[in-house]
Amino acid sequence: MALSNCYSLTSCNPLDYPDITNICWNGLHPFDGLVVFIFTPPNVNPQQTYTLSLIGLGINACPCLGWLPDLKVTTDNNCTPAYDIHQYQNCADPLQVINFGFPALSPISPVIKKTGDCECWALIGKPQRVADELITSFDSYIDCTECLDAIAADVCPSAERHLSYAVRVQLPESPPPNRDFSKCCFLNLVLADLTDTDPYHNDFTGSWFKRELPNSTVDFVLVDVDTATNYALNSSTYGTFVDFGGVQTELSYYIVDWRKVLSLLGTGNYQIKKELTIAGIAVDVFSDTFHLKHFSIQTADGTVRIDTVMDGKLIAKDTDFKDSGYTTSMRLSGFFGRAEYSFEQDNLAKRDYSYMQNTMSSKREYKFQALQIPECVTEELWNFVLFGAELYVSDYNGNNHSYRYELMPVKLEGNAGTEFFVTDRGCNINLTFSDRTENDRKINC
Repeated sequence: MALSNCYSLTSCNPLDYPDITNICWNGLHPFDGLVVFIFTPPNVNPQQTYTLSLIGLGINACPCLGWLPDLKVTTDNNCTPAYDIHQYQNCADPLQVINFGFPALSPISPVIKKTGDCECWALIGKPQRVADELITSFDSYIDCTECLDAIAADVCPSAERHLSYAVRVQLPESPPPNRDFSKCCFLNLVLADLTDTDPYHNDFTGSWFKRELPNSTVDFVLVDVDTATNYALNSSTYGTFVDFGGVQTELSYYIVDWRKVLSLLGTGNYQIKKELTIAGIAVDVFSDTFHLKHFSIQTADGTVRIDTVMDGKLIAKDTDFKDSGYTTSMRLSGFFGRAEYSFEQDNLAKRDYSYMQNTMSSKREYKFQALQIPECVTEELWNFVLFGAELYVSDYNGNNHSYRYELMPVKLEGNAGTEFFVTDRGCNINLTFSDRTENDRKINC
């Protein structure tokens, strides 16, 4: 079921280029309310900026005239920035062009040099809408020759220098554009039981943020997709909240307890929103949509849940979860079980050519299959969930040989192959697990 919302791109300069209306996006777009420009080659034009706005027609109520393209947030995030923006060319490297913003004072000379820098820049263009860098202090020159001579003679070779370090921050990427192909939308089933606190009956979902700068912030919010109502996730009301300053000082997270959500808000469609402020820029990041239902054997049938306890440092994400207590679960359409036993026996050979058993051990391997899984879920599974220091698998299939697979501690053995399809974006995942504890052994000595 597609949960399409209707958006409009309101032109910052409607006399030059018009608004773009009745364009759709599955779910809520993270750049809602921000000033953006279209970043879909070859139609990249930072001069044409828009305000992205949600049209309040409700889900699936918009006559879609197209899908939102790939967007980028403007540096100033304002249709009318409070500072001048001009385009400059590097005097030493004419191929290097940059847009400087001047919040305090705009230069009147044709060539400038940032204070303390060794690059000269010549004004070449009319004011731009998007600034690459803001400048508050600079030196002025008549032309490139004067600036370059000053650098060569005095400024850079002999001036005092200070070694400092900059922290490169990464803004969340824009979601990929919807290409109107099968499986563009996915509802994550989550279950909870108001009559039973058994963890097997109650799902949970974690959301985390690691800040790169001390002034970066995050607010976790639970969004009722059907009513667009927001609920703050900053206490134990709906789960577990850990703020910055814990064991991992730069890590904050919230673990949604869907049993609490069910009790207080009821069934429905929900998203977890992260309201981020990074380097002064506000960005909202939305999770996939979670479809919350009451637990029953019939509802859970045909699904598998994987729980992960994350510990240690993820290098690719540059995030340390050591002793953080972070955990999350994922429910998928699939099957877990079909235990395959292997045996190993060590025997002693006797003089009469008979054998006497010394040790005996067995090992069980389990097949895990997830069916028709979209990319947004496989990314989370392959690049995060399976990296957990502890993994637990629960199966809910009524046709399973065994009903004992409840919160079963396992370790990943390998990937038995992924099935991709030409006519569908979903894929089938095939993994192999074994018991985390292998103590099914006998010793005769």
